[in-house]
Amino acid sequence: MNSLPGWSTKIDEISNGVFNVVLTDQFGRKAEVTDNATNETIKKAINDAFEIERQISKNWNKFLYDLCLLNISHEQVILAEYDDQSFGSWVLELANKRIVLDGKDFELILQTKADQGWNDIIKIEKFNLTYLKISELIEAVTKKHNK
Repeated sequence: MNSLPGWSTKIDEISNGVFNVVLTDQFGRKAEVTDNATNETIKKAINDAFEIERQISKNWNKFLYDLCLLNISHEQVILAEYDDQSFGSWVLELANKRIVLDGKDFELILQTKADQGWNDIIKIEKFNLTYLKISELIEAVTKKHNK
């Protein structure tokens, strides 16, 4: 997971093994990190941009929907539904797993399909949501060996 909707990423190697990662949104806001580990440096910059987006987003639920959809697009998405009328609730469903955002209670939930419906596996409340946690949630929903 290395993309945020509405943010562009620029990576420059400024000296041998030292990278500058800059994420910029459409309004020119920037999250920038310079470090020597490419993947970790990118994750730090994306995390900073995620926190900026959390603070300034006019539609946080839609941003989270777009973020998850962007980062699981390589999977077979059966249902992708965003509902602004229901407090910005949404669902992204794959064959046997789905991510649901309950916009009213603001819980982001990973569910697995069972004989009797859907079972909650992970629940993250609004105030505990971080870029790392949403990354782990997306990784869990896209893992092929977990059924």
